[in-house]
Amino acid sequence: MVGLRRLFLIAIVAFYVNGASFAQTETIADFFPEFEYIESNGPAEGYFFMGSKGLTASNASHYITIIDNYGTPVFFRKMNKATSSVRLLDDGRIAYLNGVPRKFYILNEMLEVSETLSVEGYKPNGHDWDISDDGHVLLMGEVSKTIDMRELVEGGDSLAEVLDLIVQEFDENQNLLYTWNSADHFEITDGNENSSYLDFTESQIDYVHANGISIDSDTSFLISCRHMEEITKVDRRSGEIIWRLGGKNNQFQFINDSLGFSHQHSIRALNNGNILLFDNGNLRIPQLSSTVEYSIDEQNKTATLLKRIYRNPAVYSNHQGTTQRVYNGNTIINWGPYWPSITEFHPDGTPALEWDFTKHSFCPRTEKFIWQTKVFQTSLDSVDFGVWESDTLIQSVWVKNNTNVDLEINTVEKRTAFFYVQNELPIIVSPNDSVEMKIGFNPESSETGFFNDVLTIASDSETQRIARQIKVSGQKQDNISPSASILSESTEVPLNSFIQIKFTEPIKTYVGQVLDYSSVDSFVIFKTHNSEGENVAFNASISSDKTVVTIYPETELNETQVYYLSLKNGLADYSDNQLIPFEGEISTFITGIFESIKMDSKIRIFPNPASSLIIIQNEGIEYSLKIFNFNGTLLKQSELRGELLNKIDVSDFESGVYVFVFESINDKITKKIIITQH
Repeated sequence: MVGLRRLFLIAIVAFYVNGASFAQTETIADFFPEFEYIESNGPAEGYFFMGSKGLTASNASHYITIIDNYGTPVFFRKMNKATSSVRLLDDGRIAYLNGVPRKFYILNEMLEVSETLSVEGYKPNGHDWDISDDGHVLLMGEVSKTIDMRELVEGGDSLAEVLDLIVQEFDENQNLLYTWNSADHFEITDGNENSSYLDFTESQIDYVHANGISIDSDTSFLISCRHMEEITKVDRRSGEIIWRLGGKNNQFQFINDSLGFSHQHSIRALNNGNILLFDNGNLRIPQLSSTVEYSIDEQNKTATLLKRIYRNPAVYSNHQGTTQRVYNGNTIINWGPYWPSITEFHPDGTPALEWDFTKHSFCPRTEKFIWQTKVFQTSLDSVDFGVWESDTLIQSVWVKNNTNVDLEINTVEKRTAFFYVQNELPIIVSPNDSVEMKIGFNPESSETGFFNDVLTIASDSETQRIARQIKVSGQKQDNISPSASILSESTEVPLNSFIQIKFTEPIKTYVGQVLDYSSVDSFVIFKTHNSEGENVAFNASISSDKTVVTIYPETELNETQVYYLSLKNGLADYSDNQLIPFEGEISTFITGIFESIKMDSKIRIFPNPASSLIIIQNEGIEYSLKIFNFNGTLLKQSELRGELLNKIDVSDFESGVYVFVFESINDKITKKIIITQH
């Protein structure tokens, strides 16, 4: 995969000025996170709000940013200190935690700091915050006390420093209403001594380790107590505990869920009354992380599991991690500092979007909202040029400056070569004034007939970007019917894999319906053996550019089985040329990659995970080796002639999960290898 930021910089470094291009010097774009774009299948509209807690690239700077679904920032500000929990408020302002110690900040609609707030009298806890509909803010803090733990546990420290959780609520005028202290409601031994982060005999004991807080109603809030493995509901009026879910003091019966949750993060009360949390899974075997949604019956004390979302292949985040339910029903999971950084899921569990920026930085919380800056605005948010015939088409869009200082539009980013801004840059817009900006469309060089793009109109400085986006689209008549093929160099796939069908150009239905994850399933035929075989249950999604359909079987495929794939009639390109009939076959490996495989005693692979070199050690046996990525594409193959050590260079592989298949005359062995490039 190529980092999208590199593609975007093409548009920054060389853009058109009356037909000519000119080079631009280093800009704020050099500090943007560089994304490995893994998958995009029609994610929810909106922007990701993020703030950096950790940096991994040598030239990276701490930041707060608002980024679109393609990785382009529409707001980016360099920060001197770590930032977390960046979120859009209902009134359009932006709030976040920043600095050491953490303080709570609010940006007004002009993106200026308008309010700050701190925990009073205690050390701040920088994990999370929440705000009510009436503007009341909940902040977390902590306080230490010295306890003789010998009185509570054998071998305890006589001068142990114990951390208690503090919760403070402030009204809309920043007046402190109350302070809630966990010491008044929890026992130190409520912590789970099986946690690798908690030992009652040590000199420091963090028995609660609260990492999430959520306003549940006008009269209550929820807290996530990681080291207690508990979600606690607290009365905001009296401070008394209403109920306890999970942990040693669990009051609920779990229904449809034999796992529960372990060392969780990111508790959120949903609008439907359910609760959503990120289950790290530390104290379970196997250790896998997921998002879980529970329906809570407070009267009968039941917690019914409605949904548990894993990634495939699964991810384990032993710390950090957050989740959010988006307005359209999608679910976002931030995997903490682990690969991949973010996955957005459709309601049916298929991935809508996935990207990774672990080589650049780490953001502890990622949430998506619908947003546009008010610093400046454009007269149109979208432009449809219609059908192009011969000459360049031009549309005018007016840019209005809503500030009392000059606005300089000095960067225009795009993803294709068919749309451009005709004005010479920079465009200077006087205070409270408007300037005409001309957008051009010319698809003459393209062989296909449908085009869309997003123009990011940005005011960049040395420390900040403020931008708005304009969606642009157009068509060009073509008479070539699209075709489809299985997207793989090999028709062999792992049992738990997905299958992809690639189109030569974007497709829709012949009657003009835009395809998405909920409608594309009806056009896919997936059967065992051949066209007369049994139907295979699956979910499917279609890429954002409408050129790839991904099929996710609902259950593991059968061993050494041939499967039949085809597409029903009714699909066409955007010039209404019908899709050439398609059918194809795939076959499965003898062993699924998630099965527990006992490797032959005569072969050993190390290291795993690996980064650049894999060593294969065997005892003189001749094997053939095939290396597949997770969607079944054959990447490498070779014959191992019985050498004691074989070195396989994987330095050019992207980070991810790969399948190594060894085959001799009498045996076949499959091994899952994780490759992480730093």
